[in-house]
Amino acid sequence: MKNLRNQFMTKIFIFSTFLLCIWSTVVQGFSTTARTALVIDNTTSEVLLSKDVDRPIPPASMSKLMTLWMVFESLEEGKIDLDDTFRVSRKAWKKGGSKMFLREGAYVTVENLIKGVIIQSGNDACIVLAEGIAGTEENFAELMTIRAKEIGLSNSNFTNSTGWPDPKHKMSSKDLVTLANKIRERYPIYYKIFDDLEFTWDNISQKNRNPLLLMNLGADGLKTGYTEEAGYGLIASAKQNERRITFVITGLKSVGQRAREAKGITTWAFRKFKLKTYFKKSSIILEAPVWRGKKERVKISATEDVRILLANDARENTKMHIVLKEPLIAPLKKGQKINGHLVIETAPLVKIREGKRQLFFPIEVSEDLGRGGLANKLATNLNILKSNFLSLFRSN
Repeated sequence: MKNLRNQFMTKIFIFSTFLLCIWSTVVQGFSTTARTALVIDNTTSEVLLSKDVDRPIPPASMSKLMTLWMVFESLEEGKIDLDDTFRVSRKAWKKGGSKMFLREGAYVTVENLIKGVIIQSGNDACIVLAEGIAGTEENFAELMTIRAKEIGLSNSNFTNSTGWPDPKHKMSSKDLVTLANKIRERYPIYYKIFDDLEFTWDNISQKNRNPLLLMNLGADGLKTGYTEEAGYGLIASAKQNERRITFVITGLKSVGQRAREAKGITTWAFRKFKLKTYFKKSSIILEAPVWRGKKERVKISATEDVRILLANDARENTKMHIVLKEPLIAPLKKGQKINGHLVIETAPLVKIREGKRQLFFPIEVSEDLGRGGLANKLATNLNILKSNFLSLFRSN
């Protein structure tokens, strides 16, 4: 009987289902002329647009985000301070491309060098930071590649600190978005600098190259890039009300085209979709069966807000169910995490995808429930037998 009971428990407690009608539909994805593109809704982690996101490509100055990550980590670990000064080498002074216009032999604070990289995209500032931290730019680039792999950037390789053209200097769009999100989440104090519109060094003022910052679309970062091979690119993030998006576009033909694509993507991502909360954190979702409890069922709640991104013109039925990967056995404590989750199934948000969209949310016990007596145990056994029989009958 014990073995039979265990078999029944394994089968029957796997799945508990309920339905909720949500009107949702599929909308047309944004049509971009970018060579590669990725748009993420950060609030829900939904991918809104994906175009060749894993291919390593020349990232140009957008790879300066990895240089900044290395600097921010060094600050966090106490290896350097914002008011430390690094000497400007001849190599840094002579470097072409976008510049902070540093003077050879001058000593510049880490804080000003960071601003020179973020706002002015200074290649000279990157090299000074690289040499100050690792001795040489080459050593720094090796450390960048090693660290990138450690933080999950699987399609990135660095040969310099600036994004200067090199056949082996590559990043994927997915890696760029991942890195941008990591910088914003881990280093909010430094992320604020990406929103600065202008920086003056040695009486030379330069404006931030991010075209979104002046469009009143909620943009607050991150970095542009351009080389002849890479074309014009942008890794950006914007926030409107509860929602935030992060996206990258690459391979565009001009500054104007980059600005238009960036504005179009941002407008589309915020206007075409809405965020709706179906369950607040700790609110009761349903009651699930319990083994050996004083009651046969226990209240289940969400451990976080259950928020779903929906198309504005919603029309299609959506289903929800609870999956329990193992039986709930009394005694249970309020707030106890459950080995299972709430599953929400609906249509994909954009037409370029096929099949169902599944979202998963963690769940927990919403009330204390003590162990019951013999009568409760017998009743639970009978319910398991009955449910198992019906389940087997339906499956056949």
